[in-house]
Amino acid sequence: MISNYSTKRNEDMLLKVAYEGEQFCSCIAMTHKNITEKFDENVAYIYLSKEVNDYYSFLKIVDYIINLKRRNYQIDIESFASLPFLDKKEVLRAFITRMVFFDANLYSAKKKEKEEDKKIKLSLYLEDESYKGFVSELLIISKNVSGARNLQITPPNIATSEWIANYIEKDFANIKDLSVKILNKEEITKLGMGLLLAVNAGSSYEPRVVVIEYNGNKKSKEKSVYVGKGITFDTGGYNTKGYHMEGMKFDMSGSAIVAYAIKAIAQLKLKTNVAAIMMLTDNAIDTHGTVPESVVISMSGKSVEITDTDAEGRLVLADGIYYASKILKASLIVDVATLTGAMIRALGKTFSGIYATNDAGWEAFKNAADIAHEKVWRLPMHKDFGKTNKASLVADLCNYNSASKADSNSAAMFLNEFTNNVDFIHCDIAGTSDDKGMGFGILVSTLVELAKQK
Repeated sequence: MISNYSTKRNEDMLLKVAYEGEQFCSCIAMTHKNITEKFDENVAYIYLSKEVNDYYSFLKIVDYIINLKRRNYQIDIESFASLPFLDKKEVLRAFITRMVFFDANLYSAKKKEKEEDKKIKLSLYLEDESYKGFVSELLIISKNVSGARNLQITPPNIATSEWIANYIEKDFANIKDLSVKILNKEEITKLGMGLLLAVNAGSSYEPRVVVIEYNGNKKSKEKSVYVGKGITFDTGGYNTKGYHMEGMKFDMSGSAIVAYAIKAIAQLKLKTNVAAIMMLTDNAIDTHGTVPESVVISMSGKSVEITDTDAEGRLVLADGIYYASKILKASLIVDVATLTGAMIRALGKTFSGIYATNDAGWEAFKNAADIAHEKVWRLPMHKDFGKTNKASLVADLCNYNSASKADSNSAAMFLNEFTNNVDFIHCDIAGTSDDKGMGFGILVSTLVELAKQK
C-alpha cells in the first residue's frame, strides 16, 4: 500500500487537511470526513470537525483514508501536522503503522478471487530529509507487528509448539547479533521445568522453549529478558472451558509478541542486550493430562499445587521467568501474556494491564507505551494479593484460589515468586491482544521503545 516516502511531489493528488475553526477556501465542503477534490490544482482537502482532537481519534481518520479506495493520494504530512494536537512524527507514525496494518500479508486459506480490488497507493510527502531514518524505523517495527499478528492468526492445528519453534528459527536466521536456541522436551526435562511439562502432559505435541538472544552491547552485562506465554490452544485442561473456546488460538500471543519485538530490536541495531523466551505448548485434555490437585515441582524447586488446570499460563511463565533470572542472568524481566479473564472485566479491550515491582520500571514502561501510542494501565502488585497463592496445604504455592477476588493481581504475585528478586514487569493483554478473530501484535512497539531506553 505504501508506494514510497518522498521529499518530492509526485503525480498523485495531494491530500491536505481542513480543520474546523480554521480559515480555508470556501469551496471546501464543511462536512466531517468529506473530501473535496480540486482537479485543476491536483489537490484534495479532507474536512475534519473538532471531534478529532487527539492521536486516537486521528487514527480513525487515517483508517478511513486508507480504506476509502477512491484514488491514489500523496499525503501532505506537513498539512496534517498543522492539527493542534499532532506533530510530524505522530502523523508519520499514524499513517505508516496503519498502512502496514491493513496491507499485512497474514495467514489465510481462502481462495483468492480472480479479480481482486485494485489496491490504492498512498505515498507520504514531507520536504524534510531528516525524517527518512524515522520512517525506516517505523517500517521495521510495523512489519514486525505484522509478523506477530501472522503467528497469532495462524490456526492452532498448524501453529503447534513444534511448528512455531521451527518457523521462528527459519524466520530469524541470518540477523546480525541474533541467535535462536530451541529446547526440546528432553532438554526441558533436564532443566526441571515441571510446570511447563505438567501443562504439556495431555498434548500430542512436545513442548518447546525458544530462547532468542540479541547482544547489541557486548560491553554491558545488563540484559532485559522478555518472556511470552505460548499456549497454542487452551482447552482449559480438565477444568475445561466447555463451549467457551472460540479465540483460544490467541493464547500464544505473548510469545509471538516478545519474539517479534526482539527481531525488530535486532534489525534496528539498538545498542542493548535483550533476550526473548517463548514458552510453547497447548493445554489439551487427554488420559495423560494433569488432573486438578496434582503437585508439581517447578524449575525453581518450589512445589505448586495445580488447583485449576485452566490457570495454566502462570505455570508455563513461572518456569520461563525463573530461566530468565537463573540461566540468562536477566537484570530486568518483562512477561507478556493473555493471562486472566479478570483483566478483561477490569480494563476491557481498551488498556493492557501492567504490574511493576518498582516505580522506575513502571515509569520507563509507561514512557515507552506513550511513545508507541499503546494504552496501558498500572495495577497493584501488593503482597496482600499473594496470600491466597500460599494457601495450599500440600505445596509451597497453588496456581489458583477461588478465595481471591482479584485473580489478575494474584496471578501477578504468583509470577513474582519466580523472579529471584530481579526487577519485574508483568503485562496482562487478555483484553487487548485480539478481537473478532484478528490479532493486533499489541506491545511489540512498546517493547522496542523500552529497549531504546537501556
